[in-house]
Parts: sequence; C-alpha cells; structure tokens
Amino acid sequence: MKKVVLLSVVILILGCASHKKTNKLASEINCDRSFYFAYDERSDFEDFQYEGLPTYGDSKFPDFKRSFIKSIDELDEDTEMSLQFVESNMLPSISSTFVRVRIEDIRIIAGISSGVLEVDLLYQMEGEKIYLTGKSKMHLAFTKKGSLYKALKNGHYLFISSICSR
Repeated sequence: MKKVVLLSVVILILGCASHKKTNKLASEINCDRSFYFAYDERSDFEDFQYEGLPTYGDSKFPDFKRSFIKSIDELDEDTEMSLQFVESNMLPSISSTFVRVRIEDIRIIAGISSGVLEVDLLYQMEGEKIYLTGKSKMHLAFTKKGSLYKALKNGHYLFISSICSR
C-alpha cells in the first residue's frame, strides 16, 4: 500500500512539473511592454478532442472565457510585466500591445498513466497572426478546467517570450 501511495505522489508531482516550469520561465522574462489580451468569442464553439488511449471518468466542462482570464491573471502575477484581460479592441496606450486570442483546437492525448492537453491558439495583432500550441502535462487524475487554463497560460508565455525576444 505504501508503494502505491508513494508512486501516486511522485506521479502527481511530475504532473505539476510542466506548469511549474512555465511559472519559472515566465518570471525570467524581461520585457518593457504591456500586453492586453482580448478573448475571441468564437473560441466557445470548440470542443475537446480525444486521441490515444481511452480516458475514464469525466470532469466538468470548463468555461473557456473564465479559464482564459485566469491564465492571464496568473501569468501576470508570475511576471514583472503588465498583462491584462480586456473586453474591447481599444488600445489603452501606444506603448502597449493589443492581441485578440482565439482557441482553435483542444486535444487530450492520453497515454497509460499520463497525457497532454494541447490547445492550438491564434494570436492576432495589428497586421500579424501568430499560431502557437500551449501544452499542459497531466498524470492520473486531472480535470479539463485545471488543464485548460494551464495550457492557455503556457501558450500565452510562448507568445510573450516570442514577442519580447524580437
């Protein structure tokens, strides 16, 4: 019994590793820009696609917009930049970057004891489109809601780091 509990704890710790890595990398970003993220309402029409081994159980279906807002808020806490969710297309200032984000596809790729939730994202700025895939590793027990916001947060980190490294 002790071995089962120990194995479960190790697997759960490893499952948090990808999210912790995103947090650590995000805290190291050095960028002078402010980012304003708007949620594209067309994202609400996406559905979870399943690949790989069958999954068992079913978690509550997340509110995509709330998961999106949570991912922005948490990434803002992890960085020293200004990241905000906005409802409109209005730019607060010239020195800020406005981006509209649309969820284009959501996949759960399940293995024997782990899986990955991948979210294909389209970042649209004035005259530019950037396609990225945010990922969140999952082990044993996971929820769609928890994994979705972590994958969104990972996608936002990838976007910000690509913009700031230019």
